[in-house]
Amino acid sequence: MPASPLPRRRLLLAASAAYLGLARPARACEFFSSHLRIWHPWTRTARVDADTAVLCMRFDEVQRADRLIGVETPVAAGARLAGPGAPAKAQDLSLPIQPGQTLELTEDGLHIELLDLQQPLQIGRSYPLRLIFESAEPVNATLNVDFAGLP
Repeated sequence: MPASPLPRRRLLLAASAAYLGLARPARACEFFSSHLRIWHPWTRTARVDADTAVLCMRFDEVQRADRLIGVETPVAAGARLAGPGAPAKAQDLSLPIQPGQTLELTEDGLHIELLDLQQPLQIGRSYPLRLIFESAEPVNATLNVDFAGLP
């Protein structure tokens, strides 16, 4: 008597689901708006007496032009654009994001500076981060403290 095809089908379905799950696993460090992806917002640790911290991240999969106009987090009172290419004495955050391009905010390059820190930033901690865009809806993300501060 031939074996029932039902167990074999279940096995194939389970294997297919496992394969598809491995093809693009969910990542805790990526966040999406309606037309772009934000990859891994992070900063270094900050001492108790630190006033500022550097916020780094990457924007990619950009389908439409937009502009980052605000950053809200309970660990800082404000934010501004800083680094090479940032307007001198910039008071407001205004970061253009172009379609089809990847925009990397790095410590040594263009980045966001968190201002008037409200608490020390400790390694391994994460904090709420809200990114405000000119066109897209706000994105609730997580700010990770990934690396020890510079001496």
